[in-house]
Amino acid sequence: MLGPNVIIEGTVTGSEPVFVEGTVRGRIHLSSDLVVGTKARVEATVHARNVTIEGRLTGDVSADDRVELVASATVDGNIKAPKIVVAEGAKFRGSVDMGSRVPRDESAPAKTK
Repeated sequence: MLGPNVIIEGTVTGSEPVFVEGTVRGRIHLSSDLVVGTKARVEATVHARNVTIEGRLTGDVSADDRVELVASATVDGNIKAPKIVVAEGAKFRGSVDMGSRVPRDESAPAKTK
């Protein structure tokens, strides 16, 4: 946990879940989950397995599994994840890419239904 009075400028990496209530400027790259708390101010490129945003985030967000913006979230950046949840009341400005995690082989014929 990074408390509300913690300011980090640089890169945060790791394999443990991280809960941010403070300020992070730079880059966050986790192989586990990230929660951006209601008091957090994140100005970073973010990647984690699952990302939940409750506070303010400026920067691009990608996740292996899921990105969730709760009602109190404000995001200014692009989001890329297989699953994206945006709660009513959340503020979001950017683009969304919900493509699969594994790129489809372009030489393989597309499946028809």
